[in-house]
Amino acid sequence: MKKNLKKFLTATNIIIIILIVIYFLDRFIPFPEGYEGYDAWEENNYPVLNYIFGFCGGFLTNFMGFGRILTPDGEAFYRRLTCVFLHGHILHLIANVVGLYFIGNYAEKRFGWLTSYIVFFTVAFIESYITDPLFFAIAPDKKEETLSQVSMGASGGIFGLAGFTLAAIFFDIKSFRNIGKPTIIVSAIYGFLTTYVVGLGWTTVCHNVSIVLGLVLGTLIILPFFLLKKGKFSIRNTETENENTE
Repeated sequence: MKKNLKKFLTATNIIIIILIVIYFLDRFIPFPEGYEGYDAWEENNYPVLNYIFGFCGGFLTNFMGFGRILTPDGEAFYRRLTCVFLHGHILHLIANVVGLYFIGNYAEKRFGWLTSYIVFFTVAFIESYITDPLFFAIAPDKKEETLSQVSMGASGGIFGLAGFTLAAIFFDIKSFRNIGKPTIIVSAIYGFLTTYVVGLGWTTVCHNVSIVLGLVLGTLIILPFFLLKKGKFSIRNTETENENTE
């Protein structure tokens, strides 16, 4: 029992729990009297649609999201990190939780929790500065529409971990055999759905620039480690180590 509990209590799983808790708090915390901040409730929709698709709530989003429409100071420095913990609707949350569970736990197993989540938050933070300017250069007609939205979601950090992991596999191709089939399958589906179904292409408000930046930045972060190891980037055989120490 203790062994199973210890296996479950990874940094990735703890972050997933935090994401879920914050989502439901954001949906259901009542607005205080006199509140004039961000409110995502769609009055013309049926309540059930609001709750399922997330067009409601927003108290936490008002103070943790990133966007000029939020008060006070919607573009504050700290919001570039806190917005990672927010999700716009339940499908957004489910997609990122599933993706993080498989990609994050594999990265954590291979590189350790500290390295993995330094990469996760570093990529999320850096890409928050680059995404909008790059997107506006690609689709200038979408600038005002994009600026009227709130930036939120963990996908940039998740794709940072994906890029970091894929680069490591490229440098040590034999390590690919150590990845479980469920991780490969779910990661591929997550990448496809996030990029082409959720994003619907390059010129939408829910754009793919942050996803591509996540992959690129994650790959770039690992390059110095590869160079320092002179091409040798072997996998940490955590399972074997654990078996030997038990």
